[in-house]
Amino acid sequence: MTTRPSAADLWPVLPDEVRQKFLDYGHKHWAQVYEDVALHSQHWLPLRTPIGTYAGVDEMNRITQRVSQLVLDACRRRARTAGELRAVLQVPDDRIQLLDDSEPLTGRLINAIRSDLLIERGVPRMVECNVESALGGVLDADGVIRRWAEVYRDEPLFAAMGATAPPSPVDARFDAIRADVGPGKVTGMIYTSGGGYPGAHDAEYMINRLRPFADRGRELGVDLVVYPLEWLKQDEAGRLTAGDRTLDAVWRMFVPTVDADLDGMAALRAADAAGTVRMYLPTAVWLLSNKTIFAWLWDDLDRLPAEDAEIVRANIPRTWVYEPGLRQRVIDDRERLVFKPTDDYGGHGVFIGPLTSPEDWIAAIDGATGPHIVQELIDAEPLTMQFFQPDSGDVVEADVSYCVSTYLFDRIPAGVFTRFSPPGAGGVVNLTQGALTGGLLQVNVGENR
Repeated sequence: MTTRPSAADLWPVLPDEVRQKFLDYGHKHWAQVYEDVALHSQHWLPLRTPIGTYAGVDEMNRITQRVSQLVLDACRRRARTAGELRAVLQVPDDRIQLLDDSEPLTGRLINAIRSDLLIERGVPRMVECNVESALGGVLDADGVIRRWAEVYRDEPLFAAMGATAPPSPVDARFDAIRADVGPGKVTGMIYTSGGGYPGAHDAEYMINRLRPFADRGRELGVDLVVYPLEWLKQDEAGRLTAGDRTLDAVWRMFVPTVDADLDGMAALRAADAAGTVRMYLPTAVWLLSNKTIFAWLWDDLDRLPAEDAEIVRANIPRTWVYEPGLRQRVIDDRERLVFKPTDDYGGHGVFIGPLTSPEDWIAAIDGATGPHIVQELIDAEPLTMQFFQPDSGDVVEADVSYCVSTYLFDRIPAGVFTRFSPPGAGGVVNLTQGALTGGLLQVNVGENR
């Protein structure tokens, strides 16, 4: 078996003088780096960025690229259209808004990907493959790592390590939108005030906050209008409007399980049905994020080429669709398992066996509604991170849970998003549950580049 590059955080193996220099820069620049970053809690802020090798980032991108194609292939083996796939996945017909059941399962559906990876002894293990136009973390992760890279830029120790930020996921997504929508089109970046993004309930705040982002889109050829879903309307000709702008396309920045009764949804639905607006991307992509598909990949091992089968075995935790016949086994093996709904996001309904009491574990299993999966628990490496408390000035070093995500836009790797728990938090690493946002600094420690 080929030895693959490690994706582990490099902090434990860096020389003491390098680690101290990172912390010195963190103390000096933390406020600048995290200015206006959307965090649900700012009680603790990190004093550095996670650090990885170029080869480690390449390895994570390799896995993400191949698994996203394997996900699409597994769906195509079972369905030809979005409607057929929805039925096989047991997704209710009213669950996904704006879904065209006749949508063919083409390669366009995997043009926006974010993998969620836990690192186990240096090996990336993909616990989720998110397929969506509304992929989270892009703006803040890109801003954080670019500001860290800027403050590190003139430090000789870091320059000698070849320290750089990965390619910008912000720019890559705009390139993908321009290619999908076409030139000269007005695109609405449509979000909903109930989407969970800090400050999203204040439309004027969000529009102003994202104005620099929209400006960058225009520089890259995307005429972007930031606008809340609740305010969308149709003109007399049936075209979708955002204020005084007529939209040719919608970049959907809300998940398609959003409340169908929201003001503006009817206008969007009518324009979509009439074909007067192009969706980036169709809501059929939501189906490809369904966690059942990881169980299918394991079921299909004998049908895969040897290299693909090895990626499944090495990089995807063993996954089963839960059914009552597995009940006793799942109860007995609680400390080695995770229990998840197949069609949800944001860490909702996830139970980590060793962090759940036997009584609560049984209650979760017996009380579950809708399809669920059981997944092998990953023995994930913690991240040793140094945190600063702005209110008190305290600094704490703690081993915390963390997750690394890599982005693909139009199949091209673009950027890394890291999330990690603050000191004392639980095992589910999600922004809505207080996790902190970071990027990843690439260095060439131990490499010849």
